[in-house]
Amino acid sequence: MLLDNPVLLQLKRQSEEARKAAGLPPLSYEEDENSGKKNDGSRKRDGRRANGGERHDKDSRKNNSAAYAYGNMKEGMVKATDKGYGFLEVDLKESYFISPPNMKKLLPGDRIIARISETAGRTQAYPVELTEPALTRFVGRVSIANNRVSVLPDRPGFKNYMRAKNLVTDHKLKEGDWVLATLSQHAMNTGNGEHLIEVTEYITAGDDPEAPWWVVLKEANLPNKAPDDLDSYVFHESGIERKDYTALPFVTIDSSKTKDMDDAVYAERIGESEYLMYVAIADPTGYISEKDPLNAEAARRAFSIYLPGRDIPMLPRKLSEDLCSLWNDEVRPALVGVFKIGADGSLSDDISFEFANIKSRGKLAYDDVSDYLEGKETAFKPDPDVAEVLHILEEFQKIRCAYRSTHASLFRDKPDYEFILDEKGALTEIKQVFRRIANKIIEEAMIAANACAGAFLAKNCGSGIFNVHAGFDAEKIKDVVALVRDTEAPVKEAEQLLTMDGFCALKRWLDADDNVYLDARLRKYYSYASMSLTPGPHFGMGLDYYATWTSPIRKYGDMINHRLIKYCILKNEKPNVPDEDLLNSMNLAKKQNRIAERGVKDWLYVEYLRQFIEPKTEFQGEIFDISRGGIRVRLFENGAVAFIPSPLICGDRLRADGDSQTGRFYIDKKVVFELGQFVPVRIKEVNVSTRSVIGELVNPVD
Repeated sequence: MLLDNPVLLQLKRQSEEARKAAGLPPLSYEEDENSGKKNDGSRKRDGRRANGGERHDKDSRKNNSAAYAYGNMKEGMVKATDKGYGFLEVDLKESYFISPPNMKKLLPGDRIIARISETAGRTQAYPVELTEPALTRFVGRVSIANNRVSVLPDRPGFKNYMRAKNLVTDHKLKEGDWVLATLSQHAMNTGNGEHLIEVTEYITAGDDPEAPWWVVLKEANLPNKAPDDLDSYVFHESGIERKDYTALPFVTIDSSKTKDMDDAVYAERIGESEYLMYVAIADPTGYISEKDPLNAEAARRAFSIYLPGRDIPMLPRKLSEDLCSLWNDEVRPALVGVFKIGADGSLSDDISFEFANIKSRGKLAYDDVSDYLEGKETAFKPDPDVAEVLHILEEFQKIRCAYRSTHASLFRDKPDYEFILDEKGALTEIKQVFRRIANKIIEEAMIAANACAGAFLAKNCGSGIFNVHAGFDAEKIKDVVALVRDTEAPVKEAEQLLTMDGFCALKRWLDADDNVYLDARLRKYYSYASMSLTPGPHFGMGLDYYATWTSPIRKYGDMINHRLIKYCILKNEKPNVPDEDLLNSMNLAKKQNRIAERGVKDWLYVEYLRQFIEPKTEFQGEIFDISRGGIRVRLFENGAVAFIPSPLICGDRLRADGDSQTGRFYIDKKVVFELGQFVPVRIKEVNVSTRSVIGELVNPVD
């Protein structure tokens, strides 16, 4: 938040001084009706970064020439070019020229308000006010000349080093070093028109082979190691009576490399057509109380971080990979959910959770179990009782998939990608990993367990950490109706599309019809999935409630749900339910983890894909984004993202037009490409500094 960020506060004060000097009215301070605090204009009320905040109604700000006394005002983002000039991008189709002298005061990505006027027959943007700087805290590379330190921000569009003040005292900076820096003063708010940069922390050397991990984690403000282990750990719930399930042949099925195993499963038939599913989950809250410092650390981290070649646990490794991990042949305390599955695959309302001790009978790998169940040659030979459980689990998976395919919706079968690194951290191979029968068994078991936990908490507690998704954004439903109106979709009316049944019916129809283009268009109108403190439906999964509790080693929200489930069983003192601030930080941590994973992968991809340029290796690229500038594809063979600029699609740029609204690319006003389409592509070049990949069509358009 701005109130907690000294850099943003300083920039805000400078902006206010600049406004005063320019004769502009001060930013308005409105009472935030949701929190009772003063809204300083730095963020919208939904928590996203605002384009200047809640200053005034946007349209009135743009048209209020009396307030600005500068004529036609426009707000937008600054886009830089290699030739010194730039553009103010107001929306997808509106941009204004910014002259080189004015660009010297700006940074690529700045949000500004500018006066639009015509000079020498050309419409130009003249910067008036900085509403949001492109930089505050950032990572960059050092250059040293004449004992002066300069930093090149590691951001798209930044091509020039910026002079910096070095505040690092514990390390002598060298050429190429990676550092953390802050923008202390923006040129629009300084008297000399220069940006002031401060280097605050050394990250690593420029030639460090582990730089991708250290730099990306620092940029995302994420930890780069596990919490420190304690000398010993005490299990605080030894006085609670636990059922003895050690004789039941529970099994863990996971990657062969996994050490933090937090779930084990067992199933048995009831009669001829029903099933009783047992899902045993590791019990770290038995070791970590709410007042424990480790709990505060887990709350701060929120999730374990999984990156190519390494992982950073949320909990100390002694807990996550040993004491709490459900290793085979080791007795472990667990929280066990017991659920009945009907003959049609439906989940019964008969849900129970139990304190128990279990002993896994096997640390099984996905591929071994899949080979065995698919009748392939394999060295894996399970004991008879384990073999029986595996076959029952296979039956369970099939009826659950059949049920969800007709009552909810299934996930599309797309590959994951496993990065194989050498001892120096270089990417040597990327393996496609498809969901096989063993993966689907665990997937269905966890979905069922989390759906049951959601229903249990909603009924018995009324609170928890729920994963919610409202389907289509209600404010955009008219666009959805317009898209499906002339199709054979089973639901077309807004009232139906805004219900979970209608949403799922449409998704099932799209999957059955294999209409990837329409599916891609409609996804742009989805609301965001998020975590919620109150029970709510998850339209994307077709579930009334979904509350994850199956990964408490890896997710802090699951630890919270464990405590709430235990409270419902024991009827003891109710644990604390997090406030909105903690929930927002958990949602942010989830987003930052994804950014970090993508960042490391992008870094590894550019070096890996270089080898395919000279031999002109062909790949299949799935189009997932289209703009005026070109198309963006994801390579099916390895998951890399490549951008194909319009000139490499059609030599005559005037004939080409990409439309992000329709998701189609036109040549001579005829559709040649659309979202979801696969096209043969080659790697043309890779840019190490921006970690970007440029592709080209194998068959460019004539």
